[in-house]
Amino acid sequence: MKKIFIAFAVVSALLFSACTTSPNATQSFSQPNNVSNTPAPTALSPDIPSMDFDFTNSDLNGEYTETGAVYIVFSGDAAKITGEGASASGSSVTIESDGTYIISGESDNAMLIVNAGKEVKPQLVLNGVSITNPNGPAIYIKSADKVFVTLADGSNNYIADGASYEIEDDGSTLDAALFSKEDLTINGSGKLTVKGNYKHAITSKDDLVITGGEFDITSVKVGLDGKDCVKISGGTIYINAGSDGIRSDNSEDADKGYVYISGGKFNIAAGNDGIQAETVLNIEDGEITVKTNGGSANALSSGGSIGSGRGFLSGIGSQQPSSGTTESAKGLKAGSYVIISGGVFEIDSSDDSIHSNENINITGGEFNIKSGDDGIHSDTKLDIYGGDINISKSYEGIESSTVNISGGNISLVASDDGINASGGNDSSSISGRPGQGNFTSPNGIINISGGYIFVDASGDGIDSNGSITVSGGVTLVSGSTNSGNGAFDYDSSATVTGGVVIALGSSGMSQGFSASQNQGALLCSFSTQSAGTSLSLCDENGKVIVSFTPQKNYQSAAITAPAVQSGNKYKLVSGATVANTDENGYAADTEKTGGTVLVEINMTSNLYGSGMGQGGFPIGPGRH
Repeated sequence: MKKIFIAFAVVSALLFSACTTSPNATQSFSQPNNVSNTPAPTALSPDIPSMDFDFTNSDLNGEYTETGAVYIVFSGDAAKITGEGASASGSSVTIESDGTYIISGESDNAMLIVNAGKEVKPQLVLNGVSITNPNGPAIYIKSADKVFVTLADGSNNYIADGASYEIEDDGSTLDAALFSKEDLTINGSGKLTVKGNYKHAITSKDDLVITGGEFDITSVKVGLDGKDCVKISGGTIYINAGSDGIRSDNSEDADKGYVYISGGKFNIAAGNDGIQAETVLNIEDGEITVKTNGGSANALSSGGSIGSGRGFLSGIGSQQPSSGTTESAKGLKAGSYVIISGGVFEIDSSDDSIHSNENINITGGEFNIKSGDDGIHSDTKLDIYGGDINISKSYEGIESSTVNISGGNISLVASDDGINASGGNDSSSISGRPGQGNFTSPNGIINISGGYIFVDASGDGIDSNGSITVSGGVTLVSGSTNSGNGAFDYDSSATVTGGVVIALGSSGMSQGFSASQNQGALLCSFSTQSAGTSLSLCDENGKVIVSFTPQKNYQSAAITAPAVQSGNKYKLVSGATVANTDENGYAADTEKTGGTVLVEINMTSNLYGSGMGQGGFPIGPGRH
């Protein structure tokens, strides 16, 4: 959140601090009597009853029988068929009936077509086949109820289309190496290499389901494209895509356009979005590595653009988006919901790493994120209930109109705000980069009821255009050294009923809690303390209640903890050697040796110095 503080430093310089370096300084404020405990947010349950997040036995079963199967062998400009149900015209073959078809051989000028009845579900077993069609798709599924493509165990298969062709059939424009107008399932344990030289690699105009196999996919545009849905439960999938890696884009039916992943290993390099769902992106498990538009190093605000600096397409990049455009290049993206309950994620994106136009719900998973824009962004609501989330690079770490955190281990580094609740949508407003803060509504909400949160922010640490409520968890903030930003920042109110917060940063725009219940909260400013210097809140006997060692200079502290109670006295001690600190320099209920007393505090109420500005000067909410 950007602030205007003209003449503020001049005014505050003439006033005394609420907390100073004097050991006898004390200040207290009366406790509001209208504070109530805020319950933890309820888990998000999207109303998506018509979405099919299951796999049939036939989807999962990659077995086939050779008894009664039809054999198709491609050989140059000819194809040999053994059995009934298919016909050949030169090197092109059309499958017209139900059954199992075992396909092998090689041709660089062929097409395999399925044109069967709407009631049949043929099985195509790829068993060492290589098909290139310079004039269209290598495999075209025109008509069937559903087609199963099985990758035979130990087989190595290859399909590719041409770089330029125009085919329209019954209203569908054919534009992929494997193009299906019907439901398509790919299973088995063999390998399939696909080159989409014209546009896409694998496209289904209905459902695209993958349950096994190894895939090496290169495409000018989309790698895996299922209009109604993409569902994946297993397999090893490598995608090198000029636009989106995996996409479902049905925008006409609210129950379609979703992506569901329950397993598998993915390595996706994409010019635009890594995985994109028009409606819901639901991930339960899997190992997912995504790099978009060359990664976070190619953030648009740094002079990059979609289509420039990719460096991962080889030989087929003629139809990448042109330089200078601001197309989406997000890691994981959905139009309505992103739901993640498990998995291991490595995301390096030039745009937001995880993004939803509406809501995000994270209950588990391991995340390593580098973003050229926001680490995790939703326009409406963002709920984090669990997971290990490490955002090592971002513009803003976590952003939404409403942010609810009730669990998980979160560590983030942000060049602007760490956790930001602002209200509005994610649109370009700074340096032409998509996603950078166009939030202006005063209705932002941050609720922290659990979890362990570490924030290293160059802008505001915890920032709400509206309110902040803390009822549990541990929140550590190493804030900005710039006086135009605060480690803890809000417009309307900040209420604590439980949990630990230690927010250290500059004093120019510092704020503490405006209301507290069950425990005390304090705000103090003091002389600048050097990076790597511990700050410990101790009781009268010198025992450490909480301690934090930031790796940046600081001159202000907003602190609350359950052991801080009205009627007691405390000391802020700098530079002590503290026992049992964790990797972020945090410890609680421990011992220390040495250190210098910065402030002695007499808690005559639950609030000490709270609601103050620089040096304790009260300027109140709405000062930004």
